[in-house]
Amino acid sequence: MACGQWEKSPVCIPHKKMLINYLKIGFRNLLKYKAFSLINIFGLAVAMSVCMLMILMYADQLSYDQFHKNKDRVYRLVTTPLNQNNFRATLPFPVADKLKSQYSIIEETAILRKGISGDAVLSKSNNYGQKYTALKGYFSGPSFFKVFSYSLALGDPETALSNPNSLIISHKKAFELFGNENPIGKTINYTDRLNENKPPVNWGIYTITGVFAENGQKSHVEFDAIFSAASLDILYKEKRNPTDSTAIIEESKIENLTNNWENDYQSFAYVLLKKNAHENDLNNALNQFSTQNFRKSTNQQVKESRLTFQRLSEINPGPVVNNSDVITLPLFVYYILGGLVLVILLASCLNYLSLSMARSFTRLGEIGLRKVIGARRKDLIFQFLSETVITVLLSLLLANLFLYFLKEAFLGLWINQYLKFDLNLNLYVYAAFFAFSLMISFISGIYPAMKLSKPNPISMLKKTQNSALGKWGFRRVLTVSQFAISLIFIITSIVVYDQFKHYMQFDYGFNPKNVVNINLQSNDFQLVKNSLKNSNGVKEISGCAYLPATGRNDGLELKKSGKQDSYKAIDLTIDQDFLKVMEIPLVQGRNITANMNGNSDLILVNEAAIKQFGFKNPNEIIGQSYLLNGANVQVAGVIKDFTFFLLFSGRSTGPIVLHTNPTGLKYATVKIEGNNANKIIKDLANKWKTIDPIHPLQYEIYEDTLANTNQGIFDLVSIIGFLAFLAITIACLGLLGMAIYATERRTKEIGIRKILGASELSLNFMLSKEFVIMLVLAILIAAPLAFILNNFWLNFMVVRQELSLNTIFWGSFVLFILGIVTIVPQTYRIAKRNPVESLKTE
Repeated sequence: MACGQWEKSPVCIPHKKMLINYLKIGFRNLLKYKAFSLINIFGLAVAMSVCMLMILMYADQLSYDQFHKNKDRVYRLVTTPLNQNNFRATLPFPVADKLKSQYSIIEETAILRKGISGDAVLSKSNNYGQKYTALKGYFSGPSFFKVFSYSLALGDPETALSNPNSLIISHKKAFELFGNENPIGKTINYTDRLNENKPPVNWGIYTITGVFAENGQKSHVEFDAIFSAASLDILYKEKRNPTDSTAIIEESKIENLTNNWENDYQSFAYVLLKKNAHENDLNNALNQFSTQNFRKSTNQQVKESRLTFQRLSEINPGPVVNNSDVITLPLFVYYILGGLVLVILLASCLNYLSLSMARSFTRLGEIGLRKVIGARRKDLIFQFLSETVITVLLSLLLANLFLYFLKEAFLGLWINQYLKFDLNLNLYVYAAFFAFSLMISFISGIYPAMKLSKPNPISMLKKTQNSALGKWGFRRVLTVSQFAISLIFIITSIVVYDQFKHYMQFDYGFNPKNVVNINLQSNDFQLVKNSLKNSNGVKEISGCAYLPATGRNDGLELKKSGKQDSYKAIDLTIDQDFLKVMEIPLVQGRNITANMNGNSDLILVNEAAIKQFGFKNPNEIIGQSYLLNGANVQVAGVIKDFTFFLLFSGRSTGPIVLHTNPTGLKYATVKIEGNNANKIIKDLANKWKTIDPIHPLQYEIYEDTLANTNQGIFDLVSIIGFLAFLAITIACLGLLGMAIYATERRTKEIGIRKILGASELSLNFMLSKEFVIMLVLAILIAAPLAFILNNFWLNFMVVRQELSLNTIFWGSFVLFILGIVTIVPQTYRIAKRNPVESLKTE
């Protein structure tokens, strides 16, 4: 477009030579005002690197399930309670097949039935040696490959899941079992260990009919193997324990869910819509289906729920979904993190805006001269925007360097072992970075460009048009706001750290020191106890169904014989030596004593159970009889309360009932001597081989286990502390820039005052006073806010370190000192300056 046509065009784009000229002038101005340029570039780079990390995180999550050919037509069915918005990922098994048969809009359905978690073993007769690998996965049929687009490295997807006793395994598991050999047609012996309350079940021989390809694609469904759904009919017919002739009911190897509308926790269902179908059609079909089928269920949860759906591409990231098999970061967490990051970015952009406006006073002559010799307002806007673009692009380069270290730190967080972020860079991410930097350029530069290009050129040459530019109102508000936000971040990070430290030093009411928890892996507890109890360094051995304070819990109901009264409590199955190993004090009565089989009709209760069961004193409940699972039990003793739930769960420990049941024990709890723990564990591992030659010893140091449950809190400390560091860094950079501007603008005044006898101390105080007032004002605003906000979330914690005024004081003190350290060196430099040089400069 010709230059003469500019006024007629709503959008004017400068000529190529003019753009080059703008860039040259922009670089010269960056070099001329080095301090301001460095502050702006560094501040923007810091904020942009965090925003880029958020873009990477979100892009990583958006990459899930993108490889499916029909992803726009595939939906996961979920259930939701009537008039509520929370979701469950599982539903009754018959839903998928019945939907397909009743509604023509559905092209295909796929069901993934849970229930596979056990061992695949190759016997020595296969010439591979006795190899073993753990398998987790689902049952599904041939429709699995019609709905999803998982590719096979070996095998035919049309037939791989057609026959009974066949399975497809992952490339990793195939390599573990067969190395580089072709596994197609080879067999494994599979033993199911999913049901923790029952012995392992041998499902027999299965033939490998396919191997999944390693394509590096991410999916919300994770599995080691897919077993053919045709195998289910055989497992329904086969008895779990065919040698048990005393069994009254022949229990199947796996529960038959073919027509079961009550079990809503073992199946996932997906539908593929026909190309001409719409989401509204699916929604209407699901509502009608729910009314016809769910209202008849005897399961109250199913009866009071309805079917709905999630787009395959919106499962991850998405809303919180209960009963899902994988841990994901819910969408609302991204909103929270995104909001915090935007606060940091906005502070950085406002810093740029504020410093640009402050610097503009020194450029009023330049701007006026440009206007006098013919520069239009559009020319000046492009000039200022080009300078902003250069600054932002330089910040982008520096931000990429910062991003490298941020990525490594984030991937090293404890929680990432569950979230499994990769944060890989690709062309789309770089395009997003570039678009993001242009957006930042516009946000940061448009206001200064519009503001500085507007004034009258004559008044600018006279430097009289400085009333708006010289006012400190906006910059005062900005500085106070930045430091107020910084103080909230600082205090919150201190509070969260104190909470983490409190958890790490917390007295659980039992002693986890020198306790090693061994996963029984479905082996007989009594056999394990007898084999390990004489090992060197072993002091005591007991067992339990699950470990207190690690997140697992079950419930039970006690009933009074001949009465309708019932009492609910936490159920903990133990061995009679559990109190010794855990050093839990007995308040009243005696411990459980078991017979030769490890059973007992005695139970223990904790102190919280006394009032719950209607008694005032511990001695009153001793000897009381109850019905537990239809059997008579008697209270033998009362133990002291101990912490049962995760510390950050927000749940207080209620009544606990401890009782024996050898088949229900999942862990051997071993108390060892404190010295030379590694050698003791090595000896235990050697003895374990005589008990279970296939599975290696799986153990955890109890102290480490409890510490790991709190690592998520430490991650939170790291994130909030890092955001606090960024917020205070950006705020201090802005304060430094304003201090440089304010002090240099008063150079002549300082020279005159020194000649008239003003001391350096008084000058320093005069220059710093306004900034100190802003710091104090920020503290007065933010301290009460931080106290209220942190008390709010702490009130949701049952176990917590109370927020004290000392925390508020030290957080405020840190902020104040940082502010002073930022201001004083600059004011001291000006106050120290020779007055003759100051006046000569002016």
